[in-house]
Formats: sequence, structure tokens, C-alpha cells
Amino acid sequence: MRIGIITFHRAHNYGAVLQCYALQQYLIQNGYDAEVIDYNNKDLWAYYNWRDREYEHQIIKNLIKLPIRLYKYLNARKHQILRYKKFVYFQEHILYLSTTEAIFTAPYDLILIGSDQVWNTSITHGLDPYYWGSFSRPTSTKVATYAASLRMSWSESQYTEIHKALKNLDGISVREQSLKKYINSIFPDLNVYYVQDPVFLLSQTKWKELAKKPKTDVPYAFFYQAETSDYITGIATEIANKHNLPLYVLSADQWATNSDACHSASPQEFLGWIINARVVITSSFHALAFCILFEKDFYGIRLDSEHDERLNNLISMFGLQNRLIDNPEQCQAQPPVSIGNKIELINKLADKYFSFIM
Repeated sequence: MRIGIITFHRAHNYGAVLQCYALQQYLIQNGYDAEVIDYNNKDLWAYYNWRDREYEHQIIKNLIKLPIRLYKYLNARKHQILRYKKFVYFQEHILYLSTTEAIFTAPYDLILIGSDQVWNTSITHGLDPYYWGSFSRPTSTKVATYAASLRMSWSESQYTEIHKALKNLDGISVREQSLKKYINSIFPDLNVYYVQDPVFLLSQTKWKELAKKPKTDVPYAFFYQAETSDYITGIATEIANKHNLPLYVLSADQWATNSDACHSASPQEFLGWIINARVVITSSFHALAFCILFEKDFYGIRLDSEHDERLNNLISMFGLQNRLIDNPEQCQAQPPVSIGNKIELINKLADKYFSFIM
């Protein structure tokens, strides 16, 4: 059976490329011929382009601080370009890609849309038909979602178009229980499955084979921030100090605080920083997912209600709500993380859904 995957695999985002890798590897392990369809939303790609023309303009404009700004600019650019190249290498050499045209030239039996926030219309600048299955294809090709997600609710003006698209899918699965309830509340006629993020479909052993260990033998705290905030950086610093550990910082925003040691981290190195850390602090969904999977000592930081809903869904499944905090005072000693038989349950949910759509 030949399966194509449409997701945010071209985003230079650690969670996006690793969840794509996980779904592809899971399908391959189960005997399927799985490829990532190399479709790339232009608005999404533009967001991750290494050029920042506004910042370059500010450097030229502010001549008084030019030497300092120029040094910071060149140092940041060095790391940014290196990170950019590492992502491209991962996308083009670690993932198995096919062209968008392969939908017709070598038809798939099934196309899976997801995971990640493929239904976040602010990211895709509207309803991109490729993330909704609203594209031309052979009549024999099934199309379904796998662990689709979004950050905010849809506009009511989009309901008719969205319902039409979802109604035409051969299967609908979402990544959060709250999203399943939301869809059923506005479209009660739809059958929506709940499955967990694909990163949980691969074993610790499989992920360790991919990961690259940081070039340090000193115990450390690792802070990965998906969204930049001086407040949460302060929380991470206090937690590291409480543990008497140096803090290594990696940010999704490459202009934000980044430690030189990990600023240019590849997806494989990102995994290594998490796996080998003594404690991890993060505001990222996927960083939390890997912390749980590897049973790390970690703290998730709340940001806002819409973002927190996704983190709450993830944390609650494993009974780790006490590890989601608002301030460093809540950083109390916690029992070791143990996921028990939860991974087995996650795989059963996946198997049930695949049995439905295959």
C-alpha cells in the first residue's frame, strides 16, 4: 500500500519536521510504502526564510550603534544560515520525499494530512486546499487526516467551506480531545477520532538512533522556547539556578536569546539536547512530548489560554499536570516521570484509526 503524507515538513521548526519523520517511519515499520508529498505552502515557507530585511534596514539606519549591531548581526547570521542548511539537509535526506505531481503520476492508495497545526488558517493564510483534502486526485485515492491540530477556533464565516471539506474526507482524526469536542459541537454529523501526536509512535530506541549528543560532558539545564518572552526566560533561569546547572537556551525565534552552543542545532541535535539534559524547561508542545517520551525531569511553562489548551491536553493524558507551571515558585520536587503503559494505549488508538481508514 502506498501512502503519501502532507504536512508542514518544509517548516524550519523542530516539532514539525520530527513529527513528520515519526509518522513516515511508523508507516514504514508497519510495512507501508510511505512518502512525504513535497507540497510547500509559500506563506509558511516565507516565514522561515533566513533573510530578515527589516532588521537589515535597521542596521543601516542606526549608524551610531552600527559596529555593535553589525557584530551581533553577523554572529546571529552565521548560526541562522547553519541552522537553515541543517533543516534543509534533514528535509531532503532524512525524509523520503516525492513531488506534489506524484499524486497523479504515481497515484497513492491513501494520503494522510497531518499531523501538526495544518488547520491553523493564520499559518496557511486561509484555507489551503492541500491541508483539507480539497485537491484533484484519482478517485481510487483515499484522503484522511492524522492528528490534525489548530491553535485557535475557526471563523464562523469559514464553517460552510470547512464542513464541506471535512465531509469529503475518508477519515478525520485530531490531536487533542478538546479539538474533537469543538468539531463535534459545530459539526455533530462528523465522525472524529482522537489520536496522539506521531512522535509517540516511535520507541525511545528509534529516537536515540536519530539523536546527536551535545558536545558537552557537563550536566546542564536545557530551555527551548517556542515563543519569546523575558518573563519565561526569567523562569527558566531561576529553575536552572535552583538545580545549580548552567542553562543552555534554544529559541524558535533565531533573533531571540540563543546559546552559541545550540543556536544552530539541527533536528537531530535538538533531540540530543533534550535527551541528555538534567532538566528541561519549555513552552513548546513537541519539546514537552519528547520530555514525556524520554521520562525527563521537566517543566512546561504556560503562555496563554489557547496555547495552554494544547499543552493541557498533552500533559493530562499522562497525569503530569503539576509539571505545567506559571512561575518558578511552582517548581517543586516532583516524583520521577513514568509513562507506564500509556504508549501502548497511544498505539492502540492509532491502530484503531488506521483499521478504519485502510
